[in-house]
Amino acid sequence: MNIEIKNISKSFGSIEANKNINLKLKSGIHALLGENGAGKSTLVKIISGQILPDEGNIFIDNNEVILGSPKNSIEKGIGLLNQDPLDFSNLSIFESFLIGINEKNPYRNINKIRSKIEKLFNNYRVTVDLNSKTNSLSIGERQQVELLRLLYNGAKLIILDEPTSAFSLEQKKRMFDTLRQLSKDGIIIIFVSHKLDEVFEICDSASILRSGKLVENIIQPFDSNKILSVMFEKNEINSISSKDFDRKENFIINFSKNDLNNQVQISKSHTIKQGSVIGIAGLQGSSNDKYIKNFFTKEFSSTAIELENNKKIYKTFFYYMPADRLEKGLFSDMNLLEHFGLSETSRTNIINWNDVKEKANSKIKEFDIKADITSQINELSGGNQQRVMLSLMPPDKSFLLLEQPTRGLDINSANKIWEMILQRKEKDYAIFFSSTDIDEIWEYSDVIISVSGDEIMNIEYKENLEKDFIAKYISGII
Repeated sequence: MNIEIKNISKSFGSIEANKNINLKLKSGIHALLGENGAGKSTLVKIISGQILPDEGNIFIDNNEVILGSPKNSIEKGIGLLNQDPLDFSNLSIFESFLIGINEKNPYRNINKIRSKIEKLFNNYRVTVDLNSKTNSLSIGERQQVELLRLLYNGAKLIILDEPTSAFSLEQKKRMFDTLRQLSKDGIIIIFVSHKLDEVFEICDSASILRSGKLVENIIQPFDSNKILSVMFEKNEINSISSKDFDRKENFIINFSKNDLNNQVQISKSHTIKQGSVIGIAGLQGSSNDKYIKNFFTKEFSSTAIELENNKKIYKTFFYYMPADRLEKGLFSDMNLLEHFGLSETSRTNIINWNDVKEKANSKIKEFDIKADITSQINELSGGNQQRVMLSLMPPDKSFLLLEQPTRGLDINSANKIWEMILQRKEKDYAIFFSSTDIDEIWEYSDVIISVSGDEIMNIEYKENLEKDFIAKYISGII
């Protein structure tokens, strides 16, 4: 199988997402690189038929693909694994899998299909209960199921858009083993990622996009310095800086006994300085994201935050940002102006759209969002969607509850996000964030909560903790 992309261009309003892109692929695992907003997601959506380009053509084995037709792309053997799973969270895994498979016979033998699916899952060592709800799985597990659906449907070209951003180390290893085997079997893999270590490990070649243009094609062996200099026009990585300050006020976290591992001695009540960054570390599939959400919803446990002197905490004091951008964080069919207008309703019943427009344009510039106020959320890259969610943080003193705030971001974008988050330390009550990246937890946290499964294994100020112990705690080693 081979794919040829000719003169592909696509604009969203004044934003040129792709500009005259040409690319030929015949075999192997090919990386698609570029900073957030470079045009990677737009290109893969065009190849997979999700959106129609303004210009250009695509050929599979010299046969032209009908552009803007997901059905035709699937029939041609093109499969896309999105950064955010495209499934039905309220259905069982089996029901969701059934909806997406290619079975032409209207009188399907459900038991036979189930047997084939179970065999496929066993072959790739994916251990999930097909009867459980899809929304009970982690994002990484849902992506694994999605990949198996593509294989079930006979995909010959598989596009993976930031596939490992929510994977555990074991899930990533299994994914890479699978990709290597698929490549040996003649399947072309397009691997979209900002993680250069993964690209070096798994890919044979790469194309670099910048500002919507394909600027360079490279092959192994890769040079990381050269790649970074091509990806980022300024040829430099943004640095992080945070002012030191001493806050006198405190807040208190009262932990439920059921949340704490019963084999370790952990106090149920912890007094923490206001302005602290509290990192909740855990392996993919653990409950570190759930603990972030629980401070706002109280649906997971009775663990709760209190202010000193019994001051009342209102729900408006919290800003919760989920890891799943499109399913829980944003409205895919609404534009940026409408999102900022909606955020105003938490403060007033009357929306002044001129003020909202001014604020939206200011935030787009401040957070370097590659879009304008008329851009719909589903037109943006994953990284720009993340920036939109962060740009909606309230201006007032708050508890920020951030699930995996840099998931899917390149190093420059991640640093920029953290620079903006850290600027809020001086005024906010606290900043909570979850991450599966121990380096990120260690770099930005003042207090670290280590979670293994559903249990908290350790709570400690970073200054009293050794970094190596975090890995042991989140692995359940006491």
